[in-house]
Order: sequence, then C-alpha cells, then structure tokens
Amino acid sequence: MTDQKTGALPEQALTSRIHHRYTALSRSERQLADVILACPGELSGYSATELARSAGVSKMTVSRLVRRLGFANFEEARLASRRGTEWGSPLYLLDQPATPSADAPPSVDAHFQRSVEAIAATARQIDPDALRQAAALLHTARRIWVCGARNSAFLAGYARWQFIQVRPEVHHMVAAGETLAETFADLDQQDVLLLVGIRRRTPAIIELLRAAIARGVPTILLADSHSPLEGPTPPLTFRCETRSLAPLDNHVAVMAVIHALGAELIRLSGHAGRDRIKSIEKLHETLGEF
Repeated sequence: MTDQKTGALPEQALTSRIHHRYTALSRSERQLADVILACPGELSGYSATELARSAGVSKMTVSRLVRRLGFANFEEARLASRRGTEWGSPLYLLDQPATPSADAPPSVDAHFQRSVEAIAATARQIDPDALRQAAALLHTARRIWVCGARNSAFLAGYARWQFIQVRPEVHHMVAAGETLAETFADLDQQDVLLLVGIRRRTPAIIELLRAAIARGVPTILLADSHSPLEGPTPPLTFRCETRSLAPLDNHVAVMAVIHALGAELIRLSGHAGRDRIKSIEKLHETLGEF
C-alpha cells in the first residue's frame, strides 16, 4: 500500500516529505514541522486550528506547510498520518514527550491486562469451526510451509516449532540465502501454507499470498484485526488483536491462536503424533541435548 503521489509507504509519506523539504522551510514552518515530527501520529487527531495553537504558529502557516509538503489540503495530511498509525509504525504510535504534569504511564499490571484483553478479543472473533478446519489442513497436508517477515517471521518460526513436534515435513519457506521462488516452485494443492502477516507487512508477503491463492495452494493467514489487508484474503484468515498500550504491538493473541492450532493438531494426529513425540524425547536423551 503506497502513497499515490510519492510512491512512499504510508509511514514514510508524511515524515519523509518533511525531512526532504526541511531546509527550505521558513522559521515558522520549521517550528510547525518540529511539532509534527515529534509525534506524527497525533496529527490525525488535530484540526488545523488546534495544530497551529499547539505549535504557536498561525493557521495560515499550517496551510502553507501542508501544500509545501505536496498535500492538497490539511485533511489529506491528516489522512496520511492516520494511515501511518494504522500501518503500525512505532513512530506514529508514540505519545508526546512526557512533561512533569503529564498523566502517569500505564502500569505493568495494565500491560498484562491488555494482553488478557487482546486474547479475549481475538477469541470472540474467531470461528471455532474454521480453526478446526485449519488444523485439519495442517494434519492432512503432505507438507506444511510457514512464512512471515519481521515480527511475523518469529511467529511463523514458533508455529513450526509447535507443529513439528507431532508431524514431519514442516518447513520454512525461505532458508538462509534462498529466494521465495526457489521454494515456492515446489508447492501445490497437496501442501498447506501458514502465512503470518501481522502489520507491518512487506510487499513480498502480499505477493506470496496472491501467488499461493492463484496457484491453488491451501493457505492459512494470521493477520492483525485493525490494519487493512492488501490483496486477496483466503477463507481461513484469522484476525488477531495486537494493539497495545505501548508503541510496539502485542503479539500474545497471535501465539494463542498458533497454540490452539497446535493443540487441535495433536488431537488429530492421534497415536502417530504421540509416537512422534515419544521418539523425539527418546532422541533428546540419546543425544544428551538437555
């Protein structure tokens, strides 16, 4: 998802324009630009009058700056800020620097409570039948392929570590030094792809999703519940609550969904899954790995 005027990603569209033009700005425009750069996500919640008052400049300065940045009007600049927030850039989710009179930050208990709420919110919006259907695909597929980028790569790896305990042929889509195409060429309808696409998704993940659907590869998508999904959406898509009280997203609900899939996979695997777990544990002892 890019900005049509600049080709920049949403979280770059506003701040990169300011940095690019900063030296050409007037003193009052720089004063306003500094306020926006301190917390660009807050721009979406201001009116032009409120922003001018916060920066100590005139409303005309606001109008001049947004036009100089290439926006048609202030509302378009606000939309760019809102998109950056939805996209999940930590810079856009930062609060203004604390002042002595500011409210106290969230307590440690509040962060843990937010994790509990995220899991509960995710559970409410997931269809148990769809979850069982996804686990059945994981059970019957010839091979499982997992893929993700950035934080999603860790979550995809966690899924692999869970699934491989009870069944063989669970693979990462991309090994060190390889490309997606070199692995994807072997996938067909007998495989299943578990794609973790939590915001902020890279273009490669979106293209892989499109290619998998076009090729008829059964696909399970784990996504967040509050950013727009680019491209097609497979039937087995599970939206997870990841918003937190901090600028960084909270991924506990994603791990809970993966755990639920793993638990159902154990049930479906029956004696074969239990025998595999026993074999792995015996090898741990033989190899002295713990």
